[in-house]
Amino acid sequence: MTSTTLADFLHLTYRPDLGIVAVRWTRPTASHELRTGYQEVLRYATACDLCRRWLIDSRRRLEVDARDVHWLTTVFYPLLRQHLGNQAYLAFLVAPHQLNDVHDDTLPSLPYTHGNYCSLNQFTDEGEAVRWLCSHG
Repeated sequence: MTSTTLADFLHLTYRPDLGIVAVRWTRPTASHELRTGYQEVLRYATACDLCRRWLIDSRRRLEVDARDVHWLTTVFYPLLRQHLGNQAYLAFLVAPHQLNDVHDDTLPSLPYTHGNYCSLNQFTDEGEAVRWLCSHG
């Protein structure tokens, strides 16, 4: 599958050599764009051999709204196993100043395995993120 761009805020690329879908947010997004974008990533990953390893480059996004984090953790992440058939691995690439942007005491620190459907981790170095993804799944 080739790369694709959703509107002007999301670029997706499948790396079959690594078994990774690269998700690149290209600008700050509104809540509805973030949700639409993640749903598109899931459709794309499903079409890419049920790819369960995602590199999510969030460096161009601003801080994440707590309501969107709640939507991700309660609605979106549980869909991953249902659509991808197994545990998914999500490596978030962030700028150093973004490391503490999400202020939600209900969320555990990363790395974290969320239910039986996804494992999350956060990186400031893309090489480290790719190595982490390649060591899983």
